[in-house]
Amino acid sequence: MADVANGNSHDFASLLSSSERDYLIRNNGDHVKIDSLKGKKLGLYFSASWCGPCQRFTPILVEAYNELAPKGDFEIVFISADEDDESFKTYFSKMPWLAIPFSDSEIRNRLDELFKVQGIPCLVILDENGKASCESGVEIIREYGVEGYPFTPEKIKELKEQEESARRDQSLRSILVFRSRDYVISPDGKKILVSDLVGKNILLYFSAHWCPPCRAFLPKLIKAYHEIKAKDDAFEVIFISSDGDQASFDKFFSEMPWLALPFGDERKASLNHKFKVQGIPMLVALGPTGRTITKEARMLVMVHGADAYPFTDEHLKEVEAKYEEMAKGWPEKIKHALHEEHELIPSRRTFYNCDGCGEEGNIWSFYCEECDFDLHPKCALKEGEETKDDGKEDEKDEAKPGEGWDCDGEVCYKA
Repeated sequence: MADVANGNSHDFASLLSSSERDYLIRNNGDHVKIDSLKGKKLGLYFSASWCGPCQRFTPILVEAYNELAPKGDFEIVFISADEDDESFKTYFSKMPWLAIPFSDSEIRNRLDELFKVQGIPCLVILDENGKASCESGVEIIREYGVEGYPFTPEKIKELKEQEESARRDQSLRSILVFRSRDYVISPDGKKILVSDLVGKNILLYFSAHWCPPCRAFLPKLIKAYHEIKAKDDAFEVIFISSDGDQASFDKFFSEMPWLALPFGDERKASLNHKFKVQGIPMLVALGPTGRTITKEARMLVMVHGADAYPFTDEHLKEVEAKYEEMAKGWPEKIKHALHEEHELIPSRRTFYNCDGCGEEGNIWSFYCEECDFDLHPKCALKEGEETKDDGKEDEKDEAKPGEGWDCDGEVCYKA
């Protein structure tokens, strides 16, 4: 980073103005004198409308800004990386803060170089003297929201210490009991006390009926749930819904064999904040003490199914060892009638669709990287058996994301 980050201070006018301009703009066209920023903390927001992560982060930043703006000592300045003025104006129209005019490319480029911006979105926090106090504002806002204010190293250290203390003291009661709410509900509407779940391994399932990736994941989770319950009854799943109405919640929950927070329960906001839920479906694994084991349980269920349980690092190492043992004795490469162009090599693959039987696969594939061709080991090593292709096209999913969310096929993100 440049000298601003090396401990030197700059007045905002020298950073943000040009010889022809001593003001910043609002999205309604108003001019705001740069001198009016004196004594304030400043966030320089490097972003662009064409950037997906920027589009997802901007609403989060807007929410934080609207809470901080009334303090009167904090402002944000948008430094655009858009390619044309129309894109800039459309994107800036969603922002309640200030911006450097799109026409002033010289200043925008200079700030990019000064702060060595390697990627966007990027939020650099300057203190009242123009000294960079935080270069990772995006991560801090995502992690702590307005609680991170004033975004100094001392404040972030304090929050991390508090977080670590809360993590050590976390229990099922501490995260699921709030005021008179000390229960979850079963599919038949019965209240199940949180105290009855203490000592169990719990999965918190953040999901919604309107979310196509959630509905695609649900059958996999149900299958894993029944397999896990068959071998360990000290296990449960709790659905935390992002549905927009009671009817949608009821419809989706009726497909599930586990428990849920009631629709509209005030504990949902607390859980979203605690586990930093930015996209759904999301699956958080809690151990018998109520402490978090992993927030990546969805991926583990996708890859390993019920074998991932109880989701601890020690168990997953054992699972990996079994997969390595599975491949012993396999040929280093094979020729197959379904892919005569090249030899197929046993390869670790997270997910794939078998080009033989058409079914999903994971972990191991006999793979041709050049052609992106996969065969299940069972298909590759049993040449001569018929493969199946029912000729049915995938059903089109016409469902629309819930209000305030965008879906990319794998995850629905807050928008």
